[in-house]
Parts: sequence; structure tokens; C-alpha cells
Amino acid sequence: MARTREFDEQTALEGAMRLFWQRGYQAASLNELLEATDLSRSSFYETFGTKRELLLATLRHYAESSMSGLIEPLRHPDAGRAQIEQTLRGMVRHALSEQGQRGCLVNNCTTEVAPHEPEVLQAVREVRGQLEDAFAKAAARGQRDGTVTSPEKPRALARFLVNTLSGINVAARSRPGKAMLDDIVRVALRALD
Repeated sequence: MARTREFDEQTALEGAMRLFWQRGYQAASLNELLEATDLSRSSFYETFGTKRELLLATLRHYAESSMSGLIEPLRHPDAGRAQIEQTLRGMVRHALSEQGQRGCLVNNCTTEVAPHEPEVLQAVREVRGQLEDAFAKAAARGQRDGTVTSPEKPRALARFLVNTLSGINVAARSRPGKAMLDDIVRVALRALD
């Protein structure tokens, strides 16, 4: 008879995500991960397998939880230019918060782990791809309704906007002022004209 798991996997993922975000993948030790997830060694291995598999699970969790709230305006069925602007301005508010000053877990993994781990590289590409798709749909709708007048293809605009969000997240780690981040958004929005 199989034993029932006696822990909440989402809570464990939250703990691991916070630790990877704070310490980085390489610096996070197994003992720290066990403490952060509140799991025994056997439960850890049974549930997640390896540290890398746990990181992959936390990236998926991040995309579904932390990141999804930040890009909520883009998920609106009629998302267009206004929702692109809401998303960028929301990112500025987030970047100025204590949580935002940790940067972005996806960005952190892109620079620390992805160059050496093909599965992590694929996972960060998937998360960025979801964000790019959302921006591309909003840019296309904006072009159709005339609020986005740039002749660039929606996909190209989306790639630029994803890169802009990444830049805001990187800048957040240096604790910039609001005026600096507002400048980034103002100039980025001009790319839509």
C-alpha cells in the first residue's frame, strides 16, 4: 500500500523557489533545500529526484504563480496596448518592492544555470516564450485597433518587450529609483508608435 504524502508540494516548491531566488542554484545546499522545503531527505528524493529537477519544478511554479500575477493584464482576452502599458508599469511597481529587488528567478537561472544545463535552458526558454506569446497577441491586437502603429511585426515587438521586462528585473537588483524605471517604460512604449 502506497503511503500518502504528508506535505503540501506547492508549499515545498515555494520554499525552494525562495531559496534559489535568494542564494542561487549553485550556492543552495541540499541541507538548505531540505530546510526550505521542510522535507526529509527521502521525501525530497522521492518527490523531486535531484536538485536540478527541483529547480525545473520551481521554474514551472514561478511561471504559474509569481510571474503570472505580474503579467495578468496580458491574459485579458482583449489585451492590447493598454495592457502592455499596465504590465510594464506594474513591473516598475514590483521592481521597487522588496520582493522585486531580488530580480527575476528566470533571469537568474538564465545567467547562472542555463548555459551549462540544457534542460534548464529549455525551461527558461519556455517561460520566456509564454511571455513573448502574450505580448505578441497584445501587440497584434493593438495594431488591428490602431493603438499600436509600429510597422514592426508583433513577434518582434514582443521580443523587445520581453527583453525590456528582463532589463527592468536586472535593474531592480541595484535598487534604482522610480524615475529611472519610468524612463525605461516611457521609451519602451515609444517602440509601439
